[in-house]
Amino acid sequence: MSGWVFLVAVVALVVFCVSLGIYLHASPLLKRGIRHSAVCVNVGQIAQGSMLLLEYTPVGSPARQYTVGPYVFPPVQIGGRMDVIYDPKRPQTVTLPDRLPRGTRGAAITSAVSGAVLAACVLRIVLAVQG
Repeated sequence: MSGWVFLVAVVALVVFCVSLGIYLHASPLLKRGIRHSAVCVNVGQIAQGSMLLLEYTPVGSPARQYTVGPYVFPPVQIGGRMDVIYDPKRPQTVTLPDRLPRGTRGAAITSAVSGAVLAACVLRIVLAVQG
């Protein structure tokens, strides 16, 4: 057995994990996400640019904070407002509207295909080890 099977298995595992993570994060926000205004309460500097600390108050929950960035040119300063989308069932799950994918079909298909490739590689490795 050659090393390409291991390489393909590692790549398939990485693609599977990334696409599954995107799907699990974006799916609830696309299905039931609520668009809400958040206020910038702090602007911090890091080597890559500015980080914004946004505060939003979900309906029926206490205020929450969300850090976003880095920005070379921050879209708002302290006191400015930005829209966020949060999941009402899990208010800590939040993102900016422009960072939310249009749909999760691509992530689901990518997860399924990379999972099948990973399973095939693992099967090939197991069969090669056994005999």
